[in-house]
Amino acid sequence: ASVYGTELSTDTQAAGKIPLPLTIAGVSAVVNGISAPLLYVSPGQVNIQIPYEAGSGPAVLGINNNGKVAFYAIDIVTAVPSLWSAFVNTGFVVSSSAKPGDVLFTYMTGDGDLSIYVPTGNVPAAGTPASRFPRTRLPVTVTVGGVPAAVAFSGNVSYVGVSQLNLTVPDNAPLGVQSVVVTVGGVASKPVDLTIH
Repeated sequence: ASVYGTELSTDTQAAGKIPLPLTIAGVSAVVNGISAPLLYVSPGQVNIQIPYEAGSGPAVLGINNNGKVAFYAIDIVTAVPSLWSAFVNTGFVVSSSAKPGDVLFTYMTGDGDLSIYVPTGNVPAAGTPASRFPRTRLPVTVTVGGVPAAVAFSGNVSYVGVSQLNLTVPDNAPLGVQSVVVTVGGVASKPVDLTIH
């Protein structure tokens, strides 16, 4: 999540390691009293990972800038998926186009809880076999131009709070610029364009 405001930090810094730190440049954040890992701090913006442990429902977000504290009421939902606009094919080429039957992967945020515990602010351990990657716990579906696409995998692989999404472009996907939409637990993302040729 990105938090915007003024005087949120006296410095601009990004996290330099994983697990993500709980303090950068004297700035920390809490959600419902639970420390939130920090990705980035600046005077006008702080990027945090909402802790898995915070649960869903009404919550209070607090930012502490070296003793100056601000609070804000938020609502945490179980899922609010958002797709990245870039797709990668099996040749590991980033593209905004594909053919019916192509296997692609992209990334999303906001898919909620995972099937295997990964500590907040962390990623699966190096060398984790693919069969043990944490998967998105809620049901995941994808459509390309309104046509259901096969989803081979949705879960955390290597980025904090970001899930990889593997899909196959449907054989009967319409040609031209089409909307790709991921739905997690019944909540649909905003569409992302993919050109089918």
